Amino acid sequence: MKNLLAIGLLISSSNVFASKMVNINSMTNPVLESVSTEIAKSDLVTHSGLKKVLVLKGNGKNEQEVRANAVAQAMHTLCGFFDEGVSVGLDEKSDKGAKDAVDTLTDNSQNSEDESYTKLVEAVKKANKQIGVEVYSGSAGGNNTFGNVLGFYDVKNNEIAAFASTNCGSDD
Repeated sequence: MKNLLAIGLLISSSNVFASKMVNINSMTNPVLESVSTEIAKSDLVTHSGLKKVLVLKGNGKNEQEVRANAVAQAMHTLCGFFDEGVSVGLDEKSDKGAKDAVDTLTDNSQNSEDESYTKLVEAVKKANKQIGVEVYSGSAGGNNTFGNVLGFYDVKNNEIAAFASTNCGSDD
């Protein structure tokens, strides 16, 4: 009976997350590599990861929606407790879109005086200005867990940089 349950879970999760990806140590685009390193070091980010998409598959009406699902899949790997779902949306390709993405990640739009917040906004602006880069932000949750997420999808190189601000299962 346990084996049937495990197989059922595997099948249902493969329907949601169909892209095949691997962890990578650095991004091909040097600007995104620099920005990703800077964001990962921010005290406003608790989890980060880089992924290479080997096969882009999944549900969606168009390629952009399939990429959004791949970004959500990458976010899911940041915290094992993100088992109730990850929801991301494409942010505007503008400075306002970059700021909105950071506000979503930090769950706060009132940090404009904070140096960490300002650096994070400037970093995301750099990524958002890159041609062929999509910025996504949203939320994630699960058992005793909540989080806010932000990620970049580099369309040319099929690479994702994923970041989260989360309690990842702690009671805090």
